[in-house]
Amino acid sequence: MIIFLFALDQKKADINWRKLSAMEIRKFRSEYNLELIPASHAGIFLGDLVWDPILGPPDFSRKGMPNTIYTAFLDAGLVNDIDWEQFRKENQDTPLVPAHFATRHVDVNVEFIQELQHPKIGKISGEFVSEKLSKFTFGNLQMREMNDLMRIKIDQFLEQMKASRWKEYDGSIRRVFLITELYYGTIRMLIEKQFSTELEDSMKKVELMASGRSEGSHAVEYEFSHENVPFAMRIERVRNFNG
Repeated sequence: MIIFLFALDQKKADINWRKLSAMEIRKFRSEYNLELIPASHAGIFLGDLVWDPILGPPDFSRKGMPNTIYTAFLDAGLVNDIDWEQFRKENQDTPLVPAHFATRHVDVNVEFIQELQHPKIGKISGEFVSEKLSKFTFGNLQMREMNDLMRIKIDQFLEQMKASRWKEYDGSIRRVFLITELYYGTIRMLIEKQFSTELEDSMKKVELMASGRSEGSHAVEYEFSHENVPFAMRIERVRNFNG
């Protein structure tokens, strides 16, 4: 009976976390007109394809979906391997520029932090639970944006694909989304002073270094570099894409 009750409690907890995740994603979308990326990493680039479910986080590896729009063109015989490499490199090398938000930083609900599989956060989430965080933000906001020339190229290939490879277009990419902007920011975590030693011990265990530390009378703020890991993106549905 104890095992059964524990299983029920765990199931309820999982459901609650999924609800919180969906709520935070919807809230973020409404507030910033962007998609939060809970499971982010440095391998996410402009031109990548995303399945955006009604509820829950975006899916970058849906069955039957190419990983990038350029892979879809390669599979359809519209580009060769050299073209694919060039397109990919152009988007990877897109420079970071300041992002213009209404505020200087982006706030994330601290209860949602355990759902963020960001490389920096993941290192300490198991050791230092979110209940001890007072505030979590992304600051020094920057972005990468797909340029007009690349948009025109993609639009032209999409028109070719619709005309000559409709089956592949309809079956693999028409219903998915394309990343056209990526957003980055330094991570800032504010905690009460009494928990700072515990956090720093956890950081030492996983060899995590803060790029900045400011101490006040009651709280300590830690800052971590983004290391090219985006926290949000702008996506456009492929079937509505216009160069």
